[in-house]
Amino acid sequence: MEIRQLKYFVEICRCKSFSQAANLCFISPQGMSMSMMRLEEELGCKLFIRSPMGIALTPHAEFLLPKAKKILAIAAECETYFTSGKLEEAIVPLYCSHGTIEEYAGEAIQNFRESYPEIKIHTKECSDLDADDAILSGECEIALTVGALPENRFTSCKLFSSDYVLLISSAEPLDPLAQRDSVTINDLKDLPLAVMHSGVRTYSFLRTICAREGFEPYIHTFADNILLVYYMATLRGTYGISTRALYTRLNPPGVTAVKIDDPDFRWDVYAIRKKDSSLSAPAELLWKTLSSKKRG
Repeated sequence: MEIRQLKYFVEICRCKSFSQAANLCFISPQGMSMSMMRLEEELGCKLFIRSPMGIALTPHAEFLLPKAKKILAIAAECETYFTSGKLEEAIVPLYCSHGTIEEYAGEAIQNFRESYPEIKIHTKECSDLDADDAILSGECEIALTVGALPENRFTSCKLFSSDYVLLISSAEPLDPLAQRDSVTINDLKDLPLAVMHSGVRTYSFLRTICAREGFEPYIHTFADNILLVYYMATLRGTYGISTRALYTRLNPPGVTAVKIDDPDFRWDVYAIRKKDSSLSAPAELLWKTLSSKKRG
């Protein structure tokens, strides 16, 4: 039994098609069939039942599948470990949507650099949508972005989560919203809001949640910088949308924050990679480091 045969076997089980699995494994359909025939001969049992309806797994294949996946995972881990020691000045581009490094990834990236000094991480801060596009276009293997995300395009790992808050000027002590522990989405109706520009998912999330309640949010200011959102919130009669994590870190004067209490309106940070992609050895090490540090 060879690692290569197990890779072919797992791919056939996933695709339910010899020809499709052969194409993904860069082997001819005939070569795929011969490899599986040799595996069946070695095991002394049938693994697949072919019919006009497609391919079905035998009970023997159902038994082998989770074992094969575990073997392949161990083999990949060993390959990554031993390969990493031979890397010289490997570079991993990492696109990070606004706020993700400060709120989550800074410590994780520093730990990675200390553990693997031979691997250089080139970070680029961008919008959420630009981070997604960088993955899909192949500009980078891993990105940090804000979800939820389409499962058919990305493999993702949730790393960090924070509440959204409504920013209210401290110069408005009689504002009834400032006296509350939390507000609802409906409380935002007709409020002049400052939010980050539409390339950042906060706005699209907000608009979707408001549409659920039957209204369109009143956007007073689209900001290119989160500090402008905070500044606008210091002005009388204007409110801002930010995250609890950022508000706590900045501790800004002249602004108070009230939680926006809605389970569907949260700032969730994800590490993402292209769906069904195989990462390079240094990128795989970074992925494991990021996912092992998830919190919140």
